[in-house]
Amino acid sequence: MAVLVFSPGYAAPLPGHVFRPDKFRLAFEMLLKDGTVSRGDVAAPAKISKRDLLLAHTPAWTRKCLSGRFTAADSAAAEMKITKVVIRSHFLHAGGTVKAVELSLENGLGINCGGGSHHARADRGAGFCLVNDLALAARNAQKEYGVKKVMIVDLDVHQGDGTASIFRGDRSVFTFSVHQSDIYPEKKERSSLDVELPRGATGAAYLRALRRALPKALDRFKPGLVLYLAGADVCRGDLLGGLRLSPADLRRRDACV
Repeated sequence: MAVLVFSPGYAAPLPGHVFRPDKFRLAFEMLLKDGTVSRGDVAAPAKISKRDLLLAHTPAWTRKCLSGRFTAADSAAAEMKITKVVIRSHFLHAGGTVKAVELSLENGLGINCGGGSHHARADRGAGFCLVNDLALAARNAQKEYGVKKVMIVDLDVHQGDGTASIFRGDRSVFTFSVHQSDIYPEKKERSSLDVELPRGATGAAYLRALRRALPKALDRFKPGLVLYLAGADVCRGDLLGGLRLSPADLRRRDACV
């Protein structure tokens, strides 16, 4: 039974860029090597159509994504050169999250070894993100599976500002974010619940904040589906972050969720 979604196409080349797409392949290979998953546990991403993109994105941005006709301003906002290979990889990542949610609704668990494009807005890309896979997957679950209420638990070191903006005013989706306060995005959006931590926060401080806030949010909202963005950039030494979690702290965080 498939529980993990992956595609070699996740790793679009970005020479010299601080974002390393090969991390998805490396993580997948580690999971195979240590026996956490086997080839039989792996599914391919769902195909993303125009109809899917329109669940979370504007017609204008959808047309750009499908045509590949991006401007220099689009690339500047996304902070990377948007090529056809890059946009194809973002479609695959989005399809991976959609497929993982479908697996979870059918079998109880689904994991995408990729995705997490939480900075993408309805009308543009931002922060290395072009297609908001979390928003697409949440709305697909509501549309195709009749899920009434979705909670998105975003534990990346950066706030999921794109996700928060897409679901602003939508009471059927609860956006929960624990993030570092003094890094990108400079101007934060308002999630359903934001927990901000200062630069240098330890694993103990992080876990205390998470354990204090998440159970209450879950109990109050009572979602029919939870999407979890398990960002590893909260670990100490991350090039773009400033928190001080250890790998052991990361395991405790994931167990908490």
